[in-house]
Amino acid sequence: MISLLRDYEKYNKDILDVVLFIVIDDGSPVSYEIPQFDLNLHWIRINEDIPWNQSGARNLGAVYAKSDNIVFADLNHKVLENTMHYMAYHKPCGRNIYKIKYEGRNKGHSNLFFLSRARFMRFFGYDEEFAGHYGAEDFRFIKVQKAHGSKQLYLPNKYRVVKRVLESGSDHSLDRDLTHCTPIDLRKKLELRTYGLDYGYSKLFLNNFTWKFLSEQKRTCVPMPKSKKWWYYLWYFRWIFGYK
Repeated sequence: MISLLRDYEKYNKDILDVVLFIVIDDGSPVSYEIPQFDLNLHWIRINEDIPWNQSGARNLGAVYAKSDNIVFADLNHKVLENTMHYMAYHKPCGRNIYKIKYEGRNKGHSNLFFLSRARFMRFFGYDEEFAGHYGAEDFRFIKVQKAHGSKQLYLPNKYRVVKRVLESGSDHSLDRDLTHCTPIDLRKKLELRTYGLDYGYSKLFLNNFTWKFLSEQKRTCVPMPKSKKWWYYLWYFRWIFGYK
């Protein structure tokens, strides 16, 4: 994680001044010191070591995000500089959920998303009923979002991520066993198709763990926002047409 953040430190200040990096340590049983970075950074540690708690970790990260457009990425994903700049200054994602292709490949990872935090929260984020066991949470998350009208797209091809090769060979040592989560996923699929709105997910959120902040860091340069005095006076058009 430290080496990845050191790479991000080298990006242009136009990116770093407006991006907040949120690191979620999902209860790892290791001790370490967090150095000082020239980044806007929140480093949060979940106190309980729950296997396969991606659902809870991502929900926690979304809670502390400071902008509407957010990115979910794993430790072995490095967002390229031009891609991060594109996303940092992207218009509100609205109901679009973007995947990002790997460098040199024509597909992206199944859980690497660029999306609206408001849209994420509106439909209860990741379903934490899957937490503690492997698989299905990303698949069910996207299915629920699509059922509510979200659109899954890819960023333009010139914006990519790199799959990092970690020294340990993997960012975890857990078994990939779907036997627990597959029946849960099938039940949620049936609920969604049978009962419609408000069904197909448990609404569990930050449900079975606690957390603490290990580090809060902030860049010295805080850019002033551009003046947009006209924005307020367009409220009538927003009232008529609304946001997506």
